[in-house]
Amino acid sequence: MSTRNLTPLSDDALEGVAGGFGEGGTISSGSFSSSTGTGLDIVVNWTVAADMAGNHELQAVVGTSSSNLSCSSIGNGVTLIVGGMTYTASSNAIDYHGSGTVYNTLASFVIPNVYGTINVTAIWRFNDVYYGNSIGEITASGVVYA
Repeated sequence: MSTRNLTPLSDDALEGVAGGFGEGGTISSGSFSSSTGTGLDIVVNWTVAADMAGNHELQAVVGTSSSNLSCSSIGNGVTLIVGGMTYTASSNAIDYHGSGTVYNTLASFVIPNVYGTINVTAIWRFNDVYYGNSIGEITASGVVYA
């Protein structure tokens, strides 16, 4: 029987190993949205990223998809439910006067330690009238892959 001495790979050498050991970066990303039928919807753009230690975090940005929208900032106006855990943030004020549909950011979230397939729901407490439609909360739900 012969003996073979093994030498550990350096960090530089590990960067070239298939599978990306120790590299971090984006794991998955996507978006989902509501469908109110009123022309005012919310869109959630999300990314799951890993740090160098392999810890996953969800970065989610909740925004509106609309034309001609003016609304005030609302304390705790946006809720994000991630795998049963609830997070809230104040919503940004929006003052857009135009005919084209645009995306306006309401709130951003960074949620640590997310793994697996996760149900995510975003809720915006609009509580106002949009083109004659009285709207309370707008909800969007989707699945995130971490």
